[in-house]
Parts: sequence; C-alpha cells; structure tokens
Amino acid sequence: MDIRKLIFTALMGCMASATAFNAVLPDKAAEGAAPAGPAPFDLADPARIKAGQGRFQSTCADYCHGHRPALFIDREGLEAEYVFNTIRDGGKGATPMPPWGEVFTQEEIWELVAYIKSIGRW
Repeated sequence: MDIRKLIFTALMGCMASATAFNAVLPDKAAEGAAPAGPAPFDLADPARIKAGQGRFQSTCADYCHGHRPALFIDREGLEAEYVFNTIRDGGKGATPMPPWGEVFTQEEIWELVAYIKSIGRW
C-alpha cells in the first residue's frame, strides 16, 4: 500500500471518533426522552465539578476516555445540553458510547457536564 494512502487511512480513523461525537445532536434525544433543559445548578460550581470529575475518573475514564481525555481538554464549541444528551442517550450508533441515562441521575449527568466543561473552552 502506498504510504500516503496508509497515512490518510490512519488519520481518517482517528478523526472518525471526533466526527461521530459531533454528529450526535442535542435535539435527537433518545426515544421518549425530552431534550435537556438548562442545568439545574451553576456549571462552574467547584463542588459540582469535583463530583463530576470523580464520577468521570471512575467510570468514563476507566472504561473509554482515559484519565487525560484528549477529546475534551481545551475542546471548544460544545453546548452543555449537547453534552448532557450525549451522555444520557449515548452515541446512538455513531459511536460505541453507551447511554448512561439509566445509570446516572440527571443531577449526576449535569455534574459530568460541569467537569467536561471545566477542562474545555466553551
């Protein structure tokens, strides 16, 4: 295989997960689930961020994203409701991310959003 094709294929594989993550739109909530409304607390609250970080590190990081989640660090342009819906509803086939809406309460999901927001730029 031509080295340029090999490099292109590798780069496209790396970009596929980020592209797929962006394809899950907040208005496409799980069947029967209402789109997320505004957060019920200040997403900049240090206690909520810490709670979300602990939950992220013990579940999301250990199983999929890693403890230094490159997908989120310095990430720009995410909407809080988008992140909430993606955590709650999963990747819907666009990514292998499972839905967490039956595992975490809405408040716990919002704490995850607070943590993800804290490491991004949005």
